[in-house]
Amino acid sequence: IGETVDSIRNQTFTNWELLIMDDGSDDNTEKIIEQYNDDRIQFYKGGRTGAVSKLKNTAIKIARGELIAFIDSDDLWHSTKLEKQLAAMEQYPEAGFCLTGGYTFINKNEPVGYLYKQRDGLRYGNFMLSGYTQALLFRKDCLHVSGYFDETKLFSDPDFILSLTCHFKGIVLYEPLFFRRLHELSDSDENWEERYGEWVDVIQSYYARKLIPALEVRKSLFKL
Repeated sequence: IGETVDSIRNQTFTNWELLIMDDGSDDNTEKIIEQYNDDRIQFYKGGRTGAVSKLKNTAIKIARGELIAFIDSDDLWHSTKLEKQLAAMEQYPEAGFCLTGGYTFINKNEPVGYLYKQRDGLRYGNFMLSGYTQALLFRKDCLHVSGYFDETKLFSDPDFILSLTCHFKGIVLYEPLFFRRLHELSDSDENWEERYGEWVDVIQSYYARKLIPALEVRKSLFKL
């Protein structure tokens, strides 16, 4: 958690607030956070819920900013992530969201896999896409249309991002600006079967509502 907080405090864009939502952790998270003398950091201890989607919805409602971003407690951002996403959103004011490239790692600064084959350039417009919330920046006003996280799901991130892409123009910055840590305690690895089932249901529900064409459904299911 210390490395994660440091990656935010090292952002070249400095006008942010960090809401840390503690889901009943039994380690020394709170003591680590107390060491930071930074008024921009707020710590919320809400007991054990086991529902990441609920924590994110709570944080969104507390947040004062017009733009929202997420980061998990073991992942990292490049120091220019927020600055470059904000610049892209200013360049394309009709965009409701911005995603970045990134990579997975076990040891810091040693990529083991990239999110996109392309690692530079920009894409803007209407497109269907899912991804990691840690790579996302979006306008809070979009939630009136796209909706909040589904708290009935174990893993509602893909559904949340897909809903944004269905309703708003977006931006993808292909440069790797988000770094996802891999380790043996990763929740996404531990619960992969349930997550897989939920993701299949999401794809099929969007197809049933005619929001995704059949070809994209086949591609998504094949990739999954």
